[in-house]
Amino acid sequence: MAETYILIDFENVQPKNLPQLRGRPVRLKIFVGSQQAKVPFDLAQTVQALGERAEYVQIAGTGRNALDLHIAYYVGRLVAKQPDAQIYILSKDRDYDIL
Repeated sequence: MAETYILIDFENVQPKNLPQLRGRPVRLKIFVGSQQAKVPFDLAQTVQALGERAEYVQIAGTGRNALDLHIAYYVGRLVAKQPDAQIYILSKDRDYDIL
């Protein structure tokens, strides 16, 4: 069975409906910029409830599109390991359309 991944560009999207993911077979990766020091409590609580199926990925680099490039890299790694995986990117950027 193919894995489903949701990758969130937290620099420009802060989703409110993540509690709906509880009990669903998805893996969540929240990409946080190097300058982002705070995560809202409700998000942290939801991520914690997902256990090992969710993680934060804080990037080290700064600069234009740094986080976007990290997400693109993760997409490449996931596809290389699991070619049949379903991958969704939550972002306001159009840079991901080609992926």
